[in-house]
Amino acid sequence: MQTNGYKTMAKKIPLTIKLCLVLIIDLSGQDLPRKGSFGAVIANLSQTDVSAWRLPNNNGVVVKRVFPGSGADLAGLAKNDVLVTLDSGGITNTPHFLELLSSYSGGDQLTVGLFRDSRRISLKVTLQPKPKESSSEFEVIYSSVRSGENLLRTIVTKPKGEARYPGVLIIGGVGCYSIDNPTHKRIMSNKMWIDSLTRNGFVTMRVEKTGMGDSRGLPCDQSDFLTEKKGFHNGLLKLKSLSFVDEDQIYLVGFSMGGVIAPMIHAEEQVKGIIVYGTIGAKWIDYERENTRRQRLLEGYGGAALKKWMSAEEIRLRGLFEEKKSQEQIILDNPKTKSVFFDYPMDIKYFQQVADIDILDLWNKSNVKVLAIHGSSDFVSSAKEHQKIAEMVNVSNPSNGTYIEIENADHWGLYTMNQKASKQGSSMELNREVVSKALDWLKKQ
Repeated sequence: MQTNGYKTMAKKIPLTIKLCLVLIIDLSGQDLPRKGSFGAVIANLSQTDVSAWRLPNNNGVVVKRVFPGSGADLAGLAKNDVLVTLDSGGITNTPHFLELLSSYSGGDQLTVGLFRDSRRISLKVTLQPKPKESSSEFEVIYSSVRSGENLLRTIVTKPKGEARYPGVLIIGGVGCYSIDNPTHKRIMSNKMWIDSLTRNGFVTMRVEKTGMGDSRGLPCDQSDFLTEKKGFHNGLLKLKSLSFVDEDQIYLVGFSMGGVIAPMIHAEEQVKGIIVYGTIGAKWIDYERENTRRQRLLEGYGGAALKKWMSAEEIRLRGLFEEKKSQEQIILDNPKTKSVFFDYPMDIKYFQQVADIDILDLWNKSNVKVLAIHGSSDFVSSAKEHQKIAEMVNVSNPSNGTYIEIENADHWGLYTMNQKASKQGSSMELNREVVSKALDWLKKQ
């Protein structure tokens, strides 16, 4: 009914006004509410806290800091307040509190039940919208794109000025995380790419996965691979439609699993070129087998111990990705596999869909320039598979594929001496040579 009404109304609106309306709807991002910001640093309760404040149990979170001018501050929250309920629902711990909070938008009011000096009180907190990214060097535009039943946040960076610029769609790796104001060490290199590309005259677009950040729809951890891929594909179509983007000069940059999504999108939608970093260049089952071996070797496995592990691993891999069995059934049939199972960052259906993809065939059919970059300290992917990507691209289109190895760069674009050091996770320094080499390649296209 609403859709038909909109179409009827639209017929009566002059073309110039229609174009203005489209521009406002397209770029304002107001169709997707901003998630709410509580405005305080919180932590789990310790047993010392429970005893010192004479609390009934250790359920709840303690306020460690309140940010001036925030919703928490204006509501009167203070350091050492112990939050135990949120709109009458109990709070278990910090992750639970953050999960409850994630369902609220800026402007929403919530009631917090708390203990202060062992006395139970309640306060009403009006959440402020989370701060948006900004830059003095370029424009940052928040908008959204519809992908099936999901409404996904998009974040565009644009050089200042009136022109049509080449565009880059950034496609992140597997897992549930927000790309809005990225600070986590495993995705903070994205910001380095985005800033560098925009300073060098490129428009960039990020697409928030369903259920993450401001995006609405299916919870991220319930999404499958094809749903995720569709979201990025819809993002590409949105990027091409922007008036300040040259649709004939669009590139895909895929990190990790994003390097699998990129050639799949290209198979359906033409782009100018593709860059992949730390990705997969083999069938999923073959990639996992080699990745497991590589990581066990880094952990000191060898000889009989490694052989025993890999024997169980082979049964696990074939059971999950060829026979499509459940973890429970595989362990029931082969108890020795129990020790080699681990928690995947997404539902197993996600990876079973990846396992059905012939990745090298996608690269073989690619008709655009491709740059495959690998970091020497990357213990999650292999140089050999990146070399293979370039080789497969060159089978049908000689000289289209290029492979580059970057010294002391790990899977997340951090400066790390070697794979073992990266696995230990000690570095927070970005390796800027990664994006520098990518920019050199882009400028030659």
